[in-house]
Amino acid sequence: MERLLKTLSKFDRQSVFVGTLSVLAAIALSYSLAASWKVYRHEPFREAASRSLLAVHSSWFYDSGVAEPLPVFALKLAMAAGADPDAAVRAEGLAVFAAVVLVTVFVLRARFGGQCAVIAALFLAANPLLCFYAMQGGSHLYSLFFLLLFWHYSGAPEPSRRAALLAGLYGGLACLSRLDAAWALLLIAGLSWAARRSAAGLKSAALSLGLSLLLVLPYVVYQRAKYGNFLYAQELSLRRWANIDKYGYGSWEGAPVGPLSVPSFVFRDGAAGAARGVFGGLGRSLAHELPQVLYYKWLSILLFLGIYAAFVTKKDGLLVFLAAALLPVLPLAGIKQVPASGGIEFRYYLCSLWALCALVGLGLQETLAWFEGGLQKWAAEKAGALGRGGKA
Repeated sequence: MERLLKTLSKFDRQSVFVGTLSVLAAIALSYSLAASWKVYRHEPFREAASRSLLAVHSSWFYDSGVAEPLPVFALKLAMAAGADPDAAVRAEGLAVFAAVVLVTVFVLRARFGGQCAVIAALFLAANPLLCFYAMQGGSHLYSLFFLLLFWHYSGAPEPSRRAALLAGLYGGLACLSRLDAAWALLLIAGLSWAARRSAAGLKSAALSLGLSLLLVLPYVVYQRAKYGNFLYAQELSLRRWANIDKYGYGSWEGAPVGPLSVPSFVFRDGAAGAARGVFGGLGRSLAHELPQVLYYKWLSILLFLGIYAAFVTKKDGLLVFLAAALLPVLPLAGIKQVPASGGIEFRYYLCSLWALCALVGLGLQETLAWFEGGLQKWAAEKAGALGRGGKA
């Protein structure tokens, strides 16, 4: 018994655990990349269907037609190097998927610990939905990658000009991937400042958001100059959402056309309809989409532990990210975009999926820490009992 207790005291469980899971995460990512290319290579495009046409006809960075410029520009560079457009969209999507997994380790290890980081990376790497949307070249993954870096630098324990500038850079790139990421930026910056309530934090948030706006400004000005509307592409999308909600996928004869502003979309059925839509979307998200997008149902147990641990240990950064990822989706969540199951496509929940996997990692990390603390207490008590027995 005494030898066992000495072995337990010398055993570095955390290093072995993190090392083992790092290897498993690398294997899972490699397998997912290879399997995705084999299985989804000929799957028809959805969101990225016209991106190659936009890349061909655009002559500079912001001239990408009715779509955010960064994914189009990335494809344009690949095509300039002689790549096949469809293959380039899929290859770039897989590269962004791998980058999301790698940056997950970077941002979570710095703020929550190595165990949380590698656990989250493992479940992200092994998630088939992320693999599918990576092969679709979805702009949500581009946006997620830059949002993670914005969240990391904007939530730095000690606000600094360097961190604020990096946050602003990545925030701008997130919006140039998907302009609706601006809602997440505002929520992350606002909720992060509310948690700290410091003058330095407010100044840092203002600097980062100002730089993000500066980077996005040429794109929205270009839309205004060419289409007469700063948010032309985005408001056209809202009109499509409103028509799907009202007319479904039947005949749209006589349906309204043209851009629809954000307030007009949210309050299209009045204030009561707006509240009903948001709360209905929240109920549907919690009951259907979020459990589905997590994919492995048994992870729900660790997810609840992670949410509990985030509250108890006051590690609310992940809850801030989850709220920022989920809240902008709620006005859309109740719309029956997918006729077979109702609701909207899972790609709109990829940012929320990241937060769920991170909370799973936090839940397992804290559970292991509690268990290890109990084991060490038991070992200390046994060692004390053995010592007293030897003296007797």
